[in-house]
Amino acid sequence: RQKEEIQHQNEVLNQRNEEIEAQRDFAHKQNEEITDSINYAKRIQSAMLPPEAYISELLSEHFILYKPRDIVSGDFYWVEEVDNHWVIIAADCTGHGVPGAFMSMLGVSMLNEIVRVKKIIQPDQILNLLREKIIIALRQKKESSIMDSMDMAVCTLDMEKGSLLYSGAKNPLYHISGGKL
Repeated sequence: RQKEEIQHQNEVLNQRNEEIEAQRDFAHKQNEEITDSINYAKRIQSAMLPPEAYISELLSEHFILYKPRDIVSGDFYWVEEVDNHWVIIAADCTGHGVPGAFMSMLGVSMLNEIVRVKKIIQPDQILNLLREKIIIALRQKKESSIMDSMDMAVCTLDMEKGSLLYSGAKNPLYHISGGKL
């Protein structure tokens, strides 16, 4: 009788092990599919960033520090030349990973419209219009405690005058000249 009981318990254990292995395999497959999807999103997000060759044409001396915490990023940089003015933007969107990437894609898309299409190059106007567009796009209410946003630095270089205009949202400007701040 004990032998039958032990055999029954072994059968139950084997069945449970098979169920656990099936759940593990299912979870592994789902994880693979999600990771593949996010990696594909990374390719799309990377394609939205300005190519290094384009930036090198505009700015001979520059560097880009872009290190997403996750596969996709809530940070982005953006560069555009409009009528001998270079608009250069660095942004940090609310959230990391997929939520931040959605915000960055929204920001890039709106900046393309604001600067490329509407030819707005004043940093303060770019920030204000971008803010308005994000509030509308995300259906945010001003009294809401949850406000998705972007910390951003916007510089416009006037190559004819040799001047720089700056506006920032939670990002200060540091000017270094002759080794002194």
